[in-house]
Amino acid sequence: MGMLLVVSALITFVIAHKKRMAVKQKELEMMNLQHRQKLLESEIIVTEKERENIAKNLHDDVGANLNFIYKNFEIIKANETDKNLVAEIMDESIQLLENTIETSRNIIYDLMPPALLRLGFVYAMKELSSMLNASGEKRIAYIHNLNNQRFSQRNELQLYRITKELLNNIIKHTDATEVKLTIHYDQSLTIHFEYNSDGLTDVRAEMLSHTANGIGLRSIKSRVETLNATIQYSSDTKNSEIKIMVPETVLKETQKKYTNTN
Repeated sequence: MGMLLVVSALITFVIAHKKRMAVKQKELEMMNLQHRQKLLESEIIVTEKERENIAKNLHDDVGANLNFIYKNFEIIKANETDKNLVAEIMDESIQLLENTIETSRNIIYDLMPPALLRLGFVYAMKELSSMLNASGEKRIAYIHNLNNQRFSQRNELQLYRITKELLNNIIKHTDATEVKLTIHYDQSLTIHFEYNSDGLTDVRAEMLSHTANGIGLRSIKSRVETLNATIQYSSDTKNSEIKIMVPETVLKETQKKYTNTN
């Protein structure tokens, strides 16, 4: 009788334990589903914002310029004999056309930088750093140890957009005059920003990401989590750091080699 009671108690305990584990598993699955839904919602918001910016640039700049050029040609057609007027309007049209070409290039570059497509993430960042240095606002020191390494196009695009957004944030929202960007690859990938200004901490970044003006931080967070990576913000009154760590398992996805053209 005693043995039966012990066995019965054990069976009851095992059944109850399995039920609890099943409930916890369902709760975990629900939490994972909710997390994925939040990531998807953030990605949709970011994508829509990017599309909105592209549409605005196309409408306000490209569309408006093309409309002016069209009207200029109508004026030229109606005043063919007035050489001075024709020459003046042609000069104006050429300038508008040059501006339109430049704007179109910028839109295309923002969507998919040619250097990223042809040469990969590391050289696209070199090009971006050179462009930022040429502006004279900040000094960007760029260091990397990736020679022939490439990752999947999807991962390289995500890495590029994350790094570019963080650089833009440092340039726009801090008083930093010097920024050091180090990209180190040794199985895993580390992207490390160091700059001489007060910046964000993990707590501050999380708080701002939930505000109306935090769409950029939400975009970064969403892209980082899409790569199963982690991001850390740290700051004191004079110096700040941002560190992104991407695991090897993600980077192994359809890697390929290419010729070093540095």
